Formats: sequence, C-alpha cells, structure tokens
Amino acid sequence: MTLLLDFGNTRVKAAVWDGTTLETVFSGRYTPDGLKDAVRMTDAEGGMWCAVHPLEKETQRWLLSKGLSPLRWDTPVPIRNSYSTPQTLGMDRLAAAVGAWSMKPGHDLLIVDAGTAITYDFVSADGVYRGGNIAPGVDMRFRSLHEHTGALPMVDRNGDIPIFGNDTFTAIRSGVMVGVRHELEGYIEELGSLYPSLLVFLTGGDAESFDIKAKSTTFAVPDLVLRGLARIVDFNEKEI
Repeated sequence: MTLLLDFGNTRVKAAVWDGTTLETVFSGRYTPDGLKDAVRMTDAEGGMWCAVHPLEKETQRWLLSKGLSPLRWDTPVPIRNSYSTPQTLGMDRLAAAVGAWSMKPGHDLLIVDAGTAITYDFVSADGVYRGGNIAPGVDMRFRSLHEHTGALPMVDRNGDIPIFGNDTFTAIRSGVMVGVRHELEGYIEELGSLYPSLLVFLTGGDAESFDIKAKSTTFAVPDLVLRGLARIVDFNEKEI
C-alpha cells in the first residue's frame, strides 16, 4: 500500500492506496502530531504528496523519510500539460485533473474544486490539460465583503437564501451563495456549448453546498486530488 496526502489551504487529507481501493485515514485541520499518529496506524510504504503552499522543512523531512515524494511540475503524469508556466500551476489542480481523466478518459472534462478558492480546470478529450481559472471561495467572499467595506457585517452561509435578500444579512448571504451557484452553472453552460459531451467533476469542501442545474453530466468526487495522486504513482511505477 502507498500513502497519499493532499495538503490544502486549511485542511489535509491522507489516504492509503492498494492499487484498487482508496481508504481515507485522516481528514481535518493539519497538525503534525495528528497526521503522524494516523499514518503510524497504516502499513503504507512510499507514496506521494501535493500541497498548495510550501510545507515546513520538518514535515518535508518526515515525508521523505517515509519514502514519499512531492508532486512537482516536472513529475511525469498521464496527461499532457499545456499550461504556459507549468511550474506555477497548483499541484492540487494538476492532480485533480489527472484524477478526473483517470475516471473518464477520452472525454472533455471540466474540474471544479470548491475550497478556499474555487478553481475551474479543463482537460480536452485528447488528454491535454488546457488551463483554468481561479476565483475566491465562499468564505473568502463573505470575509472580503466585511473586511473591505465600512458597514457590512460578517455573515455566514447558514440561514435563508432567497433569490433577493430582504435585509442586509440575506442580501449578503444570497449575493455570495446564489452568485457562486450562477458562476458554476455559467461555466458549465458556456463550456458545454463548445463541448456538447462535456463531463463535470465537482470536488472540494464546498462542492456539496450547491445544487447545480446543468445539462452536462456531473460527478461529485470529494477525493479527486487523492485519486489523481494514486494514478500518478501507478503511472510512474509502470514507467520505471
């Protein structure tokens, strides 16, 4: 079994992969001791990690000592990366693209990762990563409205979400939540008009917050990044 780790902006996921099954062993806010305790209970050897930001040196040394390697922009992957600056592409985005492709190869794919930020990435049917967009996530939008205005309160997502708010709190909540849903549906509709057989993958902590109404077939896969890492590990083992 191999160990796979996905370090996000606020959370980390760890899973073991036996070649056919992915089993999550840790999911939550990152603490070195909590993660080490979870990993210690596994029989995993080697593996891979990806991170949206540089890890502290101690954590990197621990991962390397366990035989894990980082996903880098020059790591061989089973899709072609046409990003003009591949060294700046978030490795979580690349892993998610590979994860989607491993599940539905030969299709045009839109991968939406709704987390701290919301990313939209496109893989064409010929297996080429064509690029994507980055937008603020749900919580970031709520905080931005509060922190960058003089009078707007801090609002969370829980509560009434009418089409149009009838007070300041519902106006902000609907502005964010309805706005993000329309954003998602807009991307899906526009790309679907260009690629009629488009398949959409939704992942990330906020993916389940939105009831997407779209003609394209959608798949909710919360562990898409980890699935991509598993596919990359297998791909590199076969290349050796």
